[in-house]
Amino acid sequence: MPFQFKPLAIALPVLLLSQLMSLNALADIADDTYACNKLLSKGSFSQALTLSEQILKQDSKNREGLLCKGRALGSLGKVEEGIALVKIAEKLSTQPFDHIVALTLLGNLQKSTKDYQQAIATYEQSLSIAISINNIQFQRINHNLLGETLIETKQIQAGLEHYLAGNKLVANDNERADNYQRLATTYSLLKQHDLAIENQVRALLMQKGSGTLDDQANTSLELARIYTAAGEFVNAERTLVKVVQFSQENGGAYYEAKARLYQGLNKTASGDNAAAKAFYADASKMAKEVGDAELISTIEAAKVQ
Repeated sequence: MPFQFKPLAIALPVLLLSQLMSLNALADIADDTYACNKLLSKGSFSQALTLSEQILKQDSKNREGLLCKGRALGSLGKVEEGIALVKIAEKLSTQPFDHIVALTLLGNLQKSTKDYQQAIATYEQSLSIAISINNIQFQRINHNLLGETLIETKQIQAGLEHYLAGNKLVANDNERADNYQRLATTYSLLKQHDLAIENQVRALLMQKGSGTLDDQANTSLELARIYTAAGEFVNAERTLVKVVQFSQENGGAYYEAKARLYQGLNKTASGDNAAAKAFYADASKMAKEVGDAELISTIEAAKVQ
């Protein structure tokens, strides 16, 4: 009689071992999905693709693995394959927040193929769910993505409305800076120069408080561009002189070169072609010293305008 319990005594540790192995496997997958997303954020798309495939070998229906692989494929130019995988991940979502994330990523891929109407519909679906669960962060994100997409399709006023809605949902100075700059650029497109300048100045103030040196330089350059577009050439030049000084003080040779380019563009717009030519020459020399091919190309294109 006592022996009848032995099989149970043997089976219990085996069952526990099996459960522990399963938990370890799940933990490994969770670690891998986190690592996969980190690789995407660093721009290591091929490595992210390899890791996502390893995840999916362990669990072919792993939602995070599908999302990571879809995004990696999209970034590597295989966008349609990426879209197909993100759609599968979206269908596997069980919680509203998971649907929001998958739909937002899907909209980004659709937008990258210039399938704007489908991207707009997808972002609207994501926004609707975000509103239903009062997720402020993704409401703002989707309003801004809708704004970007509508503006790319020349629906500038409609895009502005989404940026204004997103601006009401900001949570910190970094988000305020981002949204003020979106508003400034859009008002500039609409030739509402006073509102463009007002919002870009606000963006710069936010960046000075919480932004990086790169953020501050880029925001100042955009303010100068907006001043030039508004015909406020003196204010544009004053802003650019400050960018040059800021760049020299902080070792930002790239931004000094870019500021010289913008000074040239400002002089061209004001009709002072001789001064513009001198600024373009300085910008070109500095850009070559920095070795930035894209900036060199932009300067060369400006010279022949």
